Amino acid sequence: MSTEVRITSMADHEYAAEVHEGTETTTHHVVLTQGFLDDLAVQEPDGPTLVEEIIRYLLDREPNTAVPHELDPAALVGQDAEFLPELRRRLGAE
Repeated sequence: MSTEVRITSMADHEYAAEVHEGTETTTHHVVLTQGFLDDLAVQEPDGPTLVEEIIRYLLDREPNTAVPHELDPAALVGQDAEFLPELRRRLGAE
């Protein structure tokens, strides 16, 4: 199944994501806190690319309809030990 992810910058470190997966379209609001960016420890990550990889990471594990509309990446760090290492890998930092 083809998945399309579109990221729109709303403000500093704040993004809207639109995900088209099959016949379902969902929208998500993502805020990248400074604490999350510090934990990620990637030199100046591109915000839209980072948000897209966060969304794609979640889509690898669940359908777009299961991804929260209000998405807090910092909360995912404590819920999934593989989250940060996989994001670093996807961003070419590991």
